[in-house]
Amino acid sequence: MKILQLHNKQYARGGVDIEHEREAEGLTRRGHVIETMLIDNREVERIGSSRAALKAIWNHEALKETNQRIATFRPDIVHVHTPFPIMSPSVFVAAHRAGTPVVTTSHSYRFSCIRATLQRGDDVCVECVGRRIKLPAIKHTCYKDSLPGSVAMATSLTLHHNLGTFNRNIDRFIALTPFMREKMIAEGIGADRITVLANAAPDPGPPANKPKGFAAFIGRFIEEKGVRTVLRAWQSMDADIPLVFAGDGVLRREIEAAAAQDPRITVMPWMDSDAVGRLLADAEVLLMASEWFEGLPLLIPESFSIGTPIIASDVGNFSDLIDPGRTGDRFRCGDPVDLVRSVRWFFEEADRPALRLNARAEYESNFSPEGQLDQLEAIYREVIEQHQSRR
Repeated sequence: MKILQLHNKQYARGGVDIEHEREAEGLTRRGHVIETMLIDNREVERIGSSRAALKAIWNHEALKETNQRIATFRPDIVHVHTPFPIMSPSVFVAAHRAGTPVVTTSHSYRFSCIRATLQRGDDVCVECVGRRIKLPAIKHTCYKDSLPGSVAMATSLTLHHNLGTFNRNIDRFIALTPFMREKMIAEGIGADRITVLANAAPDPGPPANKPKGFAAFIGRFIEEKGVRTVLRAWQSMDADIPLVFAGDGVLRREIEAAAAQDPRITVMPWMDSDAVGRLLADAEVLLMASEWFEGLPLLIPESFSIGTPIIASDVGNFSDLIDPGRTGDRFRCGDPVDLVRSVRWFFEEADRPALRLNARAEYESNFSPEGQLDQLEAIYREVIEQHQSRR
């Protein structure tokens, strides 16, 4: 197959960029021909926020380039990863008008929420989900605390939902989790046009070492990641269970202060992917205490690939991927007392070797690169066949 990928690069390289690159590399290894059209979000700095805001509604240059790429490359299918904010929904229209089937992966909640996170401040927010007019987003200046930016992004979603841009010009949506699929259905996207396909992680092979008896928290040190819930849990827990924080963020000093008072707590700097893999392999369990609806953090398939179970908050979405008693446990979101219960159960009662085997088996079944590529190829073939049938 010839596949044209469209991607709006993020300001800071993150999971979406990594997943896009891994997918392209995997498809190339399988003999597919990939061409990628990239637009960098840093273009905002070059053109200014006002022009960038207008592009979020309709980017004529992106439409023109999409037309040119399709005319010269002649792809069998177009796969859009992140059309927001700069690329705009114009690329869907361009591909559809050219008679090329279109697939898009929803890596976040951007079809409902201009912040893409279903979050306002430190709280979960679903005010805009299912609304035909995204007025709450403007009222709360949800996009970077900017009224002009919020107006533009809200106008883009409102306009294109009501014009049917998404329903008419996209053949298949890919959601990372069943929870994300439910939110897309609530937004008015047909359930029969949404397929769930999780992110994958490279296969490090079956676990080769024994864990070293500690719990790990890896990621950004910010409020919505549940950092303070984890700290309060350790403050109240009398069990001698080591905790390792690895990452960085605005709460680093707070974590370092706790570590200075509690010898069970260790703080490490931000790590590259290889170092994260080694830390995950050494950890008994990964703590994911998020207090907002994340997409599908790459840490989940990465942790399971190494056979490391996960204790996650029950906030929804990614926590549904954790099977209590089999691949880890869940605790009440934001509740340090229930987190203590879960941690003590894991270290004092659970069959940890069995949980590690289960975590690795979960990876092999649902998060391996080859399995993901098999499913993605099947989606492409089905969409192309349906498109040809309709024509």
